[in-house]
Amino acid sequence: MRVLVTDHVFSDLERERSILEPLGGELVLAPGTSEQELVEAVRGSEAMLVCYAKITAPVIAAAADAGCRVISRYGVGYDNIDVGAATESGILVTYVPDYCVEEVADHAMALLLALARGVHPAALAVRAGEWTVPHGTVHRLRGARLALIGVGAIGRAVLERARAFGIEAVGFDPYVEHWDLDAERAETVAEAVAEADFISLHAPLTDQTRHVIDADSIALMQRAPIVVNTARGPLVDMDAAAEALADGRLGGVALDVTEVEPPPRDHPLREHPRALLTPHMGFYSVEAQAELQRRAADEVARALRGDPPYRPVNPQVVAGRS
Repeated sequence: MRVLVTDHVFSDLERERSILEPLGGELVLAPGTSEQELVEAVRGSEAMLVCYAKITAPVIAAAADAGCRVISRYGVGYDNIDVGAATESGILVTYVPDYCVEEVADHAMALLLALARGVHPAALAVRAGEWTVPHGTVHRLRGARLALIGVGAIGRAVLERARAFGIEAVGFDPYVEHWDLDAERAETVAEAVAEADFISLHAPLTDQTRHVIDADSIALMQRAPIVVNTARGPLVDMDAAAEALADGRLGGVALDVTEVEPPPRDHPLREHPRALLTPHMGFYSVEAQAELQRRAADEVARALRGDPPYRPVNPQVVAGRS
């Protein structure tokens, strides 16, 4: 049974092989991630393991023709997969929504603290030969206000960490029906960010959240906050953020994800001392990576055996098969 790996960021695929080869599964790595390359590569495949590759309707149509049963996403989100097309074709889509909650929350707080305490610009200054306390730019954390845009598992974990530093919080999430957080609830993004000292993004990428941080929302911010994004790159308009950082309307920008990855080499956020960019690593720890590979491969194994999935994105496909 041929299992196509469209792309991955791991040192090897031995965990996947150990799970799938006993079932007769043969892992095949796609030669590239363009739509046409994937259309050709998926032929004859009964399953797909997907990291960042775009799985478009034509790719899914080719997969359906090949008898593909499941598209298993290595990750928390699945906006790179046309789930509607997969559902129409009767192909199950699975994901691993909760494997790196601790890692991403830790990374978000690390980015926030590095800029709030002036660690990043101070370290750069020392490397350049200076030795000066950054007077006037570092403020006490206790009593500061954090706006969380999205309060799912990761947003809640960030809230828990922020509370340990005495940081107050306000949250915005239209998908939470019963508000049980130790934080104020904002009814709009504008209300959440208006008086924030820090803003941390934990929302999925949708038409409504694309560029949720842009020139318009920045204009509403009264305290020149630090913006942290460990969710989806397009949540932040990088050009608008760079302009606001340059003229002091933002106090810092910390991004683990960017609209284009990697961002252009000449983008001003790569060089600004109050900008801190990391290479989409928030999900990573040795333990989290092992868990991700194992759980994604296990979803493929379950589909090949005919067992129900643990984490279906489109459960109606499962219902249709039963």
